[in-house]
Amino acid sequence: MFELFAVGLEMQKKMIDVQMQGVEAARDMVDAAQRNVTAGIAAQNAGEAGMKAMKGWMKLWGMRG
Repeated sequence: MFELFAVGLEMQKKMIDVQMQGVEAARDMVDAAQRNVTAGIAAQNAGEAGMKAMKGWMKLWGMRG
């Protein structure tokens, strides 16, 4: 009877370990998504700054922008 109980506890422990790995993987995915959003915002800001600079140069040289 004790052996059966020990086997049940071991199975439960393994299931908890698997669930924790899933939680960690989900956390990593959320972190990666947040980094992607931050990188996207930075790229958009850089693109806007580049457009402003280009428009400034075009205006300086008398071109229409």
